[in-house]
Amino acid sequence: MPSFVNSTPFITLAKKRITPQKLAAVQKKWHPSFFVPTCKINHETGAKYWRKPRISKRLQADMRKNCIYLGIDPLSIGLPEKPDRNPPRTKPPKGNKADRLKPIRQAKIQKAMEDMPKTIEKWRTEKRTEKQKSKPSLPY
Repeated sequence: MPSFVNSTPFITLAKKRITPQKLAAVQKKWHPSFFVPTCKINHETGAKYWRKPRISKRLQADMRKNCIYLGIDPLSIGLPEKPDRNPPRTKPPKGNKADRLKPIRQAKIQKAMEDMPKTIEKWRTEKRTEKQKSKPSLPY
């Protein structure tokens, strides 16, 4: 570390200003348990409860950024490894039901249109037979 680090209230490298408190936090070695929540047990009742980490995720992120800015490895001061980001969602949006079922409906309509001549012919024959049945067999 350069000698001017401790002599000035703020370190100004490029455009970032690091307060002495934040600089001290970066220079200190931390125990890994400070960064994770802990499960405690009440020995009187036997109940378990969680305690939040002593250093919040936001402060951990600030410490990590300051370490990187100052050229210090964040793992060397005890910070946990940065978790991987979740991959982007590959599932398509749900959309409207009509939009989802449109291809199925179009295929059904197309198939019905192909079978339409048969359907019309069948309907005509049924109408003819119905008409024939309704006529009396005797001419008068």
